[in-house]
Amino acid sequence: MFNNILLASDGSDYALRAAETTAELARSLGSAVTVLHVFTLPVVQTAMPGLPSVSLEPGAVNAYMEEVQDAVAKRTGKVFDSAGLSYQIRMEAGHPAEVIVRVAEDQKFDLIVMGSRGMSAIKSFLLGSVSDRVLHHAHCPVLIVK
Repeated sequence: MFNNILLASDGSDYALRAAETTAELARSLGSAVTVLHVFTLPVVQTAMPGLPSVSLEPGAVNAYMEEVQDAVAKRTGKVFDSAGLSYQIRMEAGHPAEVIVRVAEDQKFDLIVMGSRGMSAIKSFLLGSVSDRVLHHAHCPVLIVK
């Protein structure tokens, strides 16, 4: 039924609970698992009158992105390593909900698993949660773990 599971992880505690649930499902169903982390590019305010302009060097952004993605991969990977399960890691950059939905559809995943909340509670209050957007736009079932 669920041969290919996509776990969306931002490394938060909710995402780790989703990883544990995914590991249990994968073990019982013999499913393949891909862990997807979507790095949200930092938003930089353009120069405003009276304030100095801010610029980010591409090298600094790339180094930070790699650092964050490596931390998420290690933290989430421990769940599957300790369960003795194989998994793949996929790293993307962009808007998390859009990327999760696109990857799930393009790669024909049977199930998306994700935590109910990520690292940014204020942002999700203001903009709507990633899990809510994925739930409403995904082509396949979505399991949201509390």
